[in-house]
Amino acid sequence: MSRKEFVPLNLLAKSAGISRQAVWKACQRGNWRGHALEVRVVQGKGGNAGKDYLVSLASLPPALQLRLKPIETRAQNRPKPIASRGRRGRADQGKRRVVISRQWDALVPFDHGTKAKIAEDIKQEIRGLLAAGAAWGHVKILARNFLAETTRSWGFRPNDPASFEKACSIPWTLVSEEMHYRKVHQFRTNRKAYEDSRPRGRRSIEDMRPMELVVGDVHPIDIHLTRADGSICTAKLIGFLDWATGRVWCDLIAFDTRGGVNNRDVIEVFAAMVDHPAFGLPETLYIDNGKEYGFATYLDDATTLTVPGFHGPGRSMRVVNALPYNASAKPIERWFGDFESRYLSTLPGWISGNRMNKRQEAIGRTVAPYGTFEDFVPAFFGLLKAYHSMPTGKQSGLKGHSPNTTFQQHVVAGWSAITMSRDEVRAAVARRVERTVIQGAIQLRGRRWSCEELWQYSHDKVLVCEPVYHAPAELLVLDMKGKRLGIATPDVPLHPLDHRGAQSTAARAKAHRDAIVQMARSVPKIDVAARLMALGQDQPQVIPNEPAGKVSFDPSQRPARIVMPKKPLISEERRREQDKRIAAQMDLVKRIVG
Repeated sequence: MSRKEFVPLNLLAKSAGISRQAVWKACQRGNWRGHALEVRVVQGKGGNAGKDYLVSLASLPPALQLRLKPIETRAQNRPKPIASRGRRGRADQGKRRVVISRQWDALVPFDHGTKAKIAEDIKQEIRGLLAAGAAWGHVKILARNFLAETTRSWGFRPNDPASFEKACSIPWTLVSEEMHYRKVHQFRTNRKAYEDSRPRGRRSIEDMRPMELVVGDVHPIDIHLTRADGSICTAKLIGFLDWATGRVWCDLIAFDTRGGVNNRDVIEVFAAMVDHPAFGLPETLYIDNGKEYGFATYLDDATTLTVPGFHGPGRSMRVVNALPYNASAKPIERWFGDFESRYLSTLPGWISGNRMNKRQEAIGRTVAPYGTFEDFVPAFFGLLKAYHSMPTGKQSGLKGHSPNTTFQQHVVAGWSAITMSRDEVRAAVARRVERTVIQGAIQLRGRRWSCEELWQYSHDKVLVCEPVYHAPAELLVLDMKGKRLGIATPDVPLHPLDHRGAQSTAARAKAHRDAIVQMARSVPKIDVAARLMALGQDQPQVIPNEPAGKVSFDPSQRPARIVMPKKPLISEERRREQDKRIAAQMDLVKRIVG
């Protein structure tokens, strides 16, 4: 092929190992990897508007020109140009005829098996480099060095080192064929991107009830606001999405200084949702593993939210923690992005989602803030109300209906919420701690707590449900088996002259006495001494064996003979003591009387 000839796009794409569309785009740009292309447009079949494109061989990169050398040989033997149609295909068409590169194959005098082994080694090297995150240019250089070293290790000694180094250059197609190994690097270093791109099953909300599955999350609002001191800040959104209807219960929070959302903030938004008749208690709560959701661990127990003694509902709630790097599995993440782009972007002060490349009203000037947090709140909830009434797309899970319309259908079908007061939700977020009952009261957080049930309690230990994130005004008290005892309140000391103190003491004494009397009535009366004596009488007598012998001292060797003193009778001792006392009293009388 002479340098004046032109190459058709399909042949060029096949030789380069890329699609014809990619070659066509390069022709439109007039540039191929830094080389200016000479393109000729001819009339032909197909193509764009019946046009076909031919590219001058001389304008292509040298590596690609070398790839087209076999075509040049065939072109010299035939009168037809390369651009002509109807050429017969090769018998080995589709089979790889080049092991590594034409230059390396021609220069290295190894047999085909050895070359194939080296080619497989270089492929593994390229795959390992890509899996380790090496850049394209680095892969080609490092793989070239590896090929040169491997070739020498097989015994090849080049006469011209410069030609050998050039022949070891790695064709770009050899690298491009292994580019999918970059997924390994993505899996190791950017799990979020990997999880977002991995295959997933489809989910359907058909036949799902409202509040059957609620998804919670915290999201930064990308709108500039001003603090009281004039500094710029952004608000945080704490949201809960009802998956079945697309409705969102949320609230906003802003900080005067730098800070993050904590458990108490999330609890307050959650408690407000649970107390609302249009939402109520979720059947399943799907949340992240972040520390701001630590409170949910106390809700995972099915008996916790029943809250005996706090008059809570009987429904239980299951808590499910999302897998790490699995944001796409949570529909609230998609809702955040949709609400930002379709609704919040209409407000002044929006800075878009990329905080590393914020929007600018002019070069060097950031977006002016919307206003204060108090100004922004009504605007936000106005847009949220618009979202709830806006029909969705036909392909969405709501099938073209708005969240409000979908919820209305469930209401008409008979669905109703099970609500719970905010105080009861706060009290439910509690841990059980063991305490000792002393005189009808317990100690917790430096205070003394008591109730009538503790006055009557006869055991030493109780379990106290201590709120984790709030200061308690009352405490739920359980026995050691988890059964409810009562609600304890602070035991306030009274003035000694306050008559209520005497009344309280009397009431406590009576309650404790009545409990003991009731216990006494519930058990039989037993004479323990009689039972023990009867037990001793029933035992068989043990008769000892005859003594094996008797030991006695020789009288001549005995140190002394023991004489035991005679012990007087008890009655004689008492009479002598009485006589002495009488005589002493008479002497005293005589001295006094004279």
